[in-house]
Amino acid sequence: MRFSDIEFKDLPEQRGLEDNLPVLNLKSIIPPMATPFDADGSINYASFERNIEKYIEAGIEGFLVVGSTGESVYLEHSEKLKLIESSRKKVPSSMTLLAGTGVESTQATITLSKEAADRGVDAVLVKNPFYFKNQMTFDVYMSHYTAVADASPVPVIIYNVPVFTALSLESKLVIELAKHPNIRGLKDSSGDPRMISEVVWNTDSSKFPVLSGAAATLFPAMAAGARGGIIALACVAPKPALSLYRAFAAGDFKRAGELQRIIAPAAAAVTAKHGFAGLKAAMDLEGFQGGFPRRPLLPVKSEQREDLAQIFRRMNSELAELS
Repeated sequence: MRFSDIEFKDLPEQRGLEDNLPVLNLKSIIPPMATPFDADGSINYASFERNIEKYIEAGIEGFLVVGSTGESVYLEHSEKLKLIESSRKKVPSSMTLLAGTGVESTQATITLSKEAADRGVDAVLVKNPFYFKNQMTFDVYMSHYTAVADASPVPVIIYNVPVFTALSLESKLVIELAKHPNIRGLKDSSGDPRMISEVVWNTDSSKFPVLSGAAATLFPAMAAGARGGIIALACVAPKPALSLYRAFAAGDFKRAGELQRIIAPAAAAVTAKHGFAGLKAAMDLEGFQGGFPRRPLLPVKSEQREDLAQIFRRMNSELAELS
Protein backbone atom coordinates (compact mmCIF):
# COMPACT_ATOMS: atom_id res chain seq x y z
CA MET A 1 0.00 0.00 0.00
CA ARG A 2 1.43 3.33 -1.02
CA PHE A 3 1.71 6.13 1.53
CA SER A 4 -0.12 8.71 -0.52
CA ASP A 5 -1.77 9.20 -3.85
CA ILE A 6 -1.95 12.54 -5.58
CA GLU A 7 -4.44 12.51 -8.40
CA PHE A 8 -6.74 15.02 -10.05
CA LYS A 9 -10.44 14.40 -9.79
CA ASP A 10 -13.50 16.38 -10.75
CA LEU A 11 -15.46 17.28 -7.63
CA PRO A 12 -18.82 18.35 -9.08
CA GLU A 13 -20.33 19.22 -5.70
CA GLN A 14 -17.73 21.95 -5.13
CA ARG A 15 -16.76 24.86 -7.34
CA GLY A 16 -14.41 27.83 -7.51
CA LEU A 17 -11.08 27.34 -5.75
CA GLU A 18 -11.75 23.65 -5.29
CA ASP A 19 -12.02 22.84 -8.99
CA ASN A 20 -9.25 20.48 -10.10
CA LEU A 21 -7.46 20.46 -6.76
CA PRO A 22 -5.26 17.42 -6.22
CA VAL A 23 -6.62 14.84 -3.79
CA LEU A 24 -4.10 14.72 -0.95
CA ASN A 25 -4.43 11.33 0.68
CA LEU A 26 -2.27 11.52 3.80
CA LYS A 27 -1.66 8.41 5.88
CA SER A 28 1.02 6.07 7.25
CA ILE A 29 4.27 7.23 8.87
CA ILE A 30 6.17 10.34 7.82
CA PRO A 31 9.58 11.22 9.28
CA PRO A 32 9.91 14.93 10.05
CA MET A 33 13.41 15.17 8.64
CA ALA A 34 16.19 16.24 10.99
CA THR A 35 18.74 18.69 9.59
CA PRO A 36 22.27 17.33 10.08
CA PHE A 37 24.71 20.10 10.99
CA ASP A 38 28.48 19.84 11.07
CA ALA A 39 30.41 21.01 14.13
CA ASP A 40 30.80 24.49 12.61
CA GLY A 41 27.03 24.86 12.21
CA SER A 42 26.88 24.34 8.44
CA ILE A 43 24.30 21.98 6.95
CA ASN A 44 25.60 18.64 5.76
CA TYR A 45 23.38 18.18 2.71
CA ALA A 46 25.03 14.90 1.73
CA SER A 47 24.09 13.37 5.09
CA PHE A 48 20.57 14.75 4.74
CA GLU A 49 20.16 13.07 1.37
CA ARG A 50 21.64 9.78 2.62
CA ASN A 51 19.00 9.72 5.34
CA ILE A 52 16.24 10.05 2.75
CA GLU A 53 17.69 7.10 0.84
CA LYS A 54 17.80 4.95 3.99
CA TYR A 55 14.22 5.87 4.93
CA ILE A 56 13.00 4.86 1.49
CA GLU A 57 14.86 1.55 1.89
CA ALA A 58 13.03 1.09 5.21
CA GLY A 59 9.66 1.50 3.51
CA ILE A 60 8.90 5.15 4.18
CA GLU A 61 6.91 6.81 1.38
CA GLY A 62 6.36 10.36 2.57
CA PHE A 63 8.53 13.09 4.08
CA LEU A 64 8.34 16.39 5.92
CA VAL A 65 11.23 18.83 5.61
CA VAL A 66 12.03 22.04 7.54
CA GLY A 67 9.59 21.26 10.32
CA SER A 68 10.18 21.54 14.05
CA THR A 69 12.41 18.45 14.13
CA GLY A 70 14.44 20.00 11.32
CA GLU A 71 15.23 22.92 13.67
CA SER A 72 13.47 25.23 11.24
CA VAL A 73 13.56 28.16 13.68
CA TYR A 74 17.37 28.12 13.36
CA LEU A 75 17.43 27.92 9.56
CA GLU A 76 18.03 30.85 7.24
CA HIS A 77 15.41 31.39 4.55
CA SER A 78 17.86 30.36 1.84
CA GLU A 79 18.73 27.18 3.77
CA LYS A 80 15.07 26.21 3.97
CA LEU A 81 14.73 26.54 0.21
CA LYS A 82 17.88 24.54 -0.44
CA LEU A 83 16.71 21.75 1.89
CA ILE A 84 13.39 21.62 0.05
CA GLU A 85 15.23 21.40 -3.28
CA SER A 86 17.53 18.71 -1.91
CA SER A 87 14.53 16.73 -0.66
CA ARG A 88 12.59 16.89 -3.90
CA LYS A 89 15.68 15.73 -5.76
CA LYS A 90 15.80 12.54 -3.66
CA VAL A 91 12.09 11.93 -2.99
CA PRO A 92 10.41 10.37 -6.04
CA SER A 93 7.40 12.17 -7.47
CA SER A 94 5.26 9.17 -6.47
CA MET A 95 5.97 10.00 -2.82
CA THR A 96 4.56 12.95 -0.94
CA LEU A 97 6.83 15.77 0.18
CA LEU A 98 5.61 18.24 2.78
CA ALA A 99 7.43 21.38 3.90
CA GLY A 100 7.00 23.43 7.05
CA THR A 101 6.30 27.02 6.01
CA GLY A 102 4.62 28.52 9.06
CA VAL A 103 6.35 31.64 10.40
CA GLU A 104 5.09 34.53 12.50
CA SER A 105 3.66 36.86 9.85
CA THR A 106 0.95 35.98 7.36
CA GLN A 107 2.81 37.51 4.43
CA ALA A 108 6.07 35.69 5.20
CA THR A 109 4.15 32.41 5.50
CA ILE A 110 2.52 33.03 2.12
CA THR A 111 5.86 33.86 0.52
CA LEU A 112 7.58 30.75 1.85
CA SER A 113 4.59 28.57 0.92
CA LYS A 114 4.73 29.83 -2.68
CA GLU A 115 8.48 29.30 -2.88
CA ALA A 116 8.12 25.79 -1.47
CA ALA A 117 5.42 25.02 -4.03
CA ASP A 118 7.69 26.30 -6.80
CA ARG A 119 10.28 23.76 -5.63
CA GLY A 120 7.91 20.83 -5.88
CA VAL A 121 6.34 20.20 -2.48
CA ASP A 122 2.92 18.58 -2.50
CA ALA A 123 1.57 20.45 0.54
CA VAL A 124 2.76 22.85 3.23
CA LEU A 125 2.56 22.40 6.99
CA VAL A 126 1.71 25.66 8.74
CA LYS A 127 2.09 26.09 12.49
CA ASN A 128 0.15 28.85 14.17
CA PRO A 129 1.79 32.21 14.94
CA PHE A 130 2.34 32.52 18.69
CA TYR A 131 4.70 35.33 19.68
CA PHE A 132 1.97 37.83 20.65
CA LYS A 133 0.07 35.18 22.56
CA ASN A 134 -2.69 37.26 24.12
CA GLN A 135 -3.63 38.60 20.68
CA MET A 136 -3.87 35.21 18.98
CA THR A 137 -7.67 34.99 18.98
CA PHE A 138 -10.06 32.78 17.04
CA ASP A 139 -10.61 35.58 14.52
CA VAL A 140 -6.88 36.22 14.11
CA TYR A 141 -6.22 32.56 13.33
CA MET A 142 -9.22 32.32 10.99
CA SER A 143 -7.95 35.32 9.05
CA HIS A 144 -4.35 34.07 9.01
CA TYR A 145 -5.02 30.55 7.82
CA THR A 146 -7.66 31.66 5.31
CA ALA A 147 -5.24 34.16 3.74
CA VAL A 148 -2.48 31.55 3.54
CA ALA A 149 -4.81 28.94 2.06
CA ASP A 150 -6.21 31.41 -0.48
CA ALA A 151 -2.71 32.26 -1.68
CA SER A 152 -0.95 28.89 -1.48
CA PRO A 153 -0.65 26.99 -4.77
CA VAL A 154 -0.60 23.70 -2.83
CA PRO A 155 -2.76 22.34 0.01
CA VAL A 156 -2.25 23.65 3.55
CA ILE A 157 -1.97 21.32 6.53
CA ILE A 158 -2.62 22.90 9.94
CA TYR A 159 0.07 22.20 12.54
CA ASN A 160 -0.92 22.22 16.21
CA VAL A 161 2.20 22.00 18.39
CA PRO A 162 1.51 23.54 21.82
CA VAL A 163 4.74 22.21 23.32
CA PHE A 164 6.57 24.85 21.24
CA THR A 165 3.94 27.54 20.68
CA ALA A 166 2.39 27.34 24.18
CA LEU A 167 -0.95 27.77 22.40
CA SER A 168 -3.15 24.82 21.51
CA LEU A 169 -5.55 25.37 18.65
CA GLU A 170 -9.18 24.81 19.57
CA SER A 171 -10.94 21.96 17.85
CA LYS A 172 -13.78 24.30 16.85
CA LEU A 173 -11.24 26.50 15.03
CA VAL A 174 -9.78 23.54 13.13
CA ILE A 175 -13.27 22.28 12.26
CA GLU A 176 -14.22 25.67 10.87
CA LEU A 177 -10.97 25.99 8.91
CA ALA A 178 -11.52 22.52 7.45
CA LYS A 179 -14.36 24.00 5.41
CA HIS A 180 -11.81 25.89 3.30
CA PRO A 181 -11.17 23.89 0.10
CA ASN A 182 -7.39 24.36 0.28
CA ILE A 183 -6.97 23.53 3.99
CA ARG A 184 -6.58 19.79 3.73
CA GLY A 185 -5.59 18.24 7.04
CA LEU A 186 -4.17 18.52 10.54
CA LYS A 187 -0.98 17.43 12.23
CA ASP A 188 -1.79 17.38 15.93
CA SER A 189 1.18 17.16 18.29
CA SER A 190 -0.77 17.88 21.46
CA GLY A 191 -0.74 14.20 22.45
CA ASP A 192 -4.44 14.52 23.33
CA PRO A 193 -6.60 11.95 21.48
CA ARG A 194 -9.68 13.98 22.44
CA MET A 195 -8.58 16.77 20.11
CA ILE A 196 -8.18 14.30 17.27
CA SER A 197 -11.51 12.59 17.93
CA GLU A 198 -13.39 15.92 17.99
CA VAL A 199 -11.89 16.99 14.67
CA VAL A 200 -12.41 13.60 13.02
CA TRP A 201 -16.02 13.44 14.23
CA ASN A 202 -16.84 16.82 12.74
CA THR A 203 -14.96 16.67 9.43
CA ASP A 204 -14.76 14.39 6.39
CA SER A 205 -11.59 12.33 6.89
CA SER A 206 -11.40 11.58 3.16
CA LYS A 207 -10.92 15.31 2.52
CA PHE A 208 -9.41 16.37 5.83
CA PRO A 209 -7.12 13.66 7.25
CA VAL A 210 -5.62 13.99 10.71
CA LEU A 211 -2.12 12.79 11.54
CA SER A 212 -0.63 12.45 15.00
CA GLY A 213 2.59 14.23 15.83
CA ALA A 214 3.30 12.21 18.98
CA ALA A 215 4.73 8.68 18.71
CA ALA A 216 4.20 7.99 22.41
CA THR A 217 0.43 8.17 21.83
CA LEU A 218 0.24 6.98 18.22
CA PHE A 219 -1.96 3.96 18.99
CA PRO A 220 -4.65 5.89 20.90
CA ALA A 221 -4.45 8.68 18.32
CA MET A 222 -5.18 6.20 15.54
CA ALA A 223 -7.98 4.71 17.63
CA ALA A 224 -9.40 8.23 17.81
CA GLY A 225 -9.27 8.54 14.02
CA ALA A 226 -5.75 9.61 13.06
CA ARG A 227 -4.57 8.09 9.78
CA GLY A 228 -0.93 7.78 10.81
CA GLY A 229 1.72 10.06 12.19
CA ILE A 230 4.42 12.60 11.43
CA ILE A 231 6.61 11.51 14.32
CA ALA A 232 10.20 12.18 15.35
CA LEU A 233 10.74 8.53 16.29
CA ALA A 234 10.46 7.68 12.59
CA CYS A 235 13.76 9.54 12.07
CA VAL A 236 15.45 6.97 14.31
CA ALA A 237 13.29 3.86 14.04
CA PRO A 238 11.22 4.00 10.85
CA LYS A 239 10.55 0.26 10.66
CA PRO A 240 9.01 -0.11 14.16
CA ALA A 241 6.86 2.96 13.55
CA LEU A 242 5.69 1.53 10.24
CA SER A 243 5.02 -1.84 11.90
CA LEU A 244 2.70 -0.19 14.43
CA TYR A 245 0.84 1.67 11.70
CA ARG A 246 0.48 -1.45 9.54
CA ALA A 247 -0.67 -3.62 12.44
CA PHE A 248 -3.37 -1.10 13.32
CA ALA A 249 -4.42 -0.68 9.68
CA ALA A 250 -4.73 -4.47 9.38
CA GLY A 251 -6.92 -4.63 12.47
CA ASP A 252 -4.31 -6.41 14.61
CA PHE A 253 -4.87 -4.15 17.60
CA LYS A 254 -3.18 -6.51 20.05
CA ARG A 255 0.07 -6.35 18.11
CA ALA A 256 -0.28 -2.61 17.58
CA GLY A 257 -0.74 -2.16 21.32
CA GLU A 258 2.35 -4.24 22.07
CA LEU A 259 4.39 -2.21 19.59
CA GLN A 260 3.13 1.00 21.19
CA ARG A 261 4.27 -0.21 24.61
CA ILE A 262 7.72 -1.09 23.29
CA ILE A 263 8.40 2.10 21.33
CA ALA A 264 6.90 4.60 23.78
CA PRO A 265 10.03 4.98 26.00
CA ALA A 266 12.21 5.54 22.93
CA ALA A 267 9.72 8.09 21.59
CA ALA A 268 9.86 10.00 24.87
CA ALA A 269 13.67 9.78 24.95
CA VAL A 270 14.10 11.55 21.60
CA THR A 271 11.55 14.26 22.35
CA ALA A 272 10.68 15.31 25.90
CA LYS A 273 13.61 13.67 27.69
CA HIS A 274 16.67 14.52 25.56
CA GLY A 275 15.24 16.84 22.89
CA PHE A 276 16.60 17.38 19.40
CA ALA A 277 20.19 16.73 20.49
CA GLY A 278 19.04 13.37 21.82
CA LEU A 279 17.19 12.61 18.60
CA LYS A 280 20.34 13.26 16.60
CA ALA A 281 22.48 11.17 18.93
CA ALA A 282 19.98 8.31 18.63
CA MET A 283 20.03 8.62 14.84
CA ASP A 284 23.81 8.21 14.92
CA LEU A 285 23.47 5.17 17.19
CA GLU A 286 20.89 3.57 14.89
CA GLY A 287 22.86 4.03 11.66
CA PHE A 288 21.46 7.31 10.37
CA GLN A 289 23.20 10.66 9.98
CA GLY A 290 22.12 12.83 12.90
CA GLY A 291 25.00 15.25 13.07
CA PHE A 292 25.17 18.13 15.53
CA PRO A 293 22.31 20.36 16.68
CA ARG A 294 22.62 24.00 15.74
CA ARG A 295 23.62 26.47 18.45
CA PRO A 296 22.35 27.50 20.93
CA LEU A 297 21.47 23.80 21.31
CA LEU A 298 24.35 21.65 22.53
CA PRO A 299 25.13 17.99 21.82
CA VAL A 300 24.17 15.42 24.42
CA LYS A 301 26.67 14.48 27.10
CA SER A 302 28.15 11.00 27.43
CA GLU A 303 25.70 9.93 30.15
CA GLN A 304 22.76 11.03 28.01
CA ARG A 305 24.14 9.14 25.04
CA GLU A 306 24.48 6.00 27.17
CA ASP A 307 20.91 6.39 28.39
CA LEU A 308 19.74 6.58 24.79
CA ALA A 309 21.81 3.55 23.86
CA GLN A 310 20.27 1.50 26.68
CA ILE A 311 16.73 2.52 25.76
CA PHE A 312 17.19 1.64 22.10
CA ARG A 313 18.97 -1.64 22.89
CA ARG A 314 16.00 -2.68 25.00
CA MET A 315 13.53 -1.52 22.36
CA ASN A 316 15.31 -3.48 19.64
CA SER A 317 15.56 -6.57 21.85
CA GLU A 318 11.85 -6.53 22.69
CA LEU A 319 10.94 -5.92 19.07
CA ALA A 320 13.02 -8.95 18.06
CA GLU A 321 11.20 -11.09 20.65
CA LEU A 322 7.83 -9.85 19.44
CA SER A 323 8.69 -10.83 15.88
